[in-house]
Amino acid sequence: MKPAGGESRRPDAACGRACGMRSLAPFLVPMLFAAACGYHLVGTGGEIPGGVKSIGVPMFENRTRRAEVEQRFTEQVVEELSTRSDVLILSGPDGADALLKGVITGYETVPVVVTAEGRASRYEVTVTASVRLEDLRENRTLWANDQFVFRRQYEVEVDVEVIDTSEIFFDREIVAIDVVAREFAASVVAAIMEGF
Repeated sequence: MKPAGGESRRPDAACGRACGMRSLAPFLVPMLFAAACGYHLVGTGGEIPGGVKSIGVPMFENRTRRAEVEQRFTEQVVEELSTRSDVLILSGPDGADALLKGVITGYETVPVVVTAEGRASRYEVTVTASVRLEDLRENRTLWANDQFVFRRQYEVEVDVEVIDTSEIFFDREIVAIDVVAREFAASVVAAIMEGF
């Protein structure tokens, strides 16, 4: 629609940029404020505090009766460190500036939903761990948490015709352990990188 006088109304180039910036202001101001307060967006290329350039991550110790849980947790921590940091990841202390040691101290699976027939249809897996990052150059602890606790629930299909549901239980349990291991690894690496 043209205003009176036959001219079409068009913002000039200066207003176009300024008006565009004004429309972004509600989004940019909070981001700038957050950056000024020491918060930052989580991503790749982060640094481990203390000038650490290489970390040895030996296989976590498993003090539970659940086989393979230490392998899944160690693999996920290595993956998360590789994704989120610039440090060289080694399998042990040789040549490393720091050593990340973990101990899986607890593992429990309990039914949380039971059908009318008395069969569990939902379980919760709980994993407890202790993790320490030691500076091998200065022989000091850079970061530690002795009480990591992670839980994940999972469904088990209960079929009245199936007598042995153990295969379904273990398949779903393994998936739940993998999810807990990923969440654990993300939490550990975030705490190390951002918790100093």
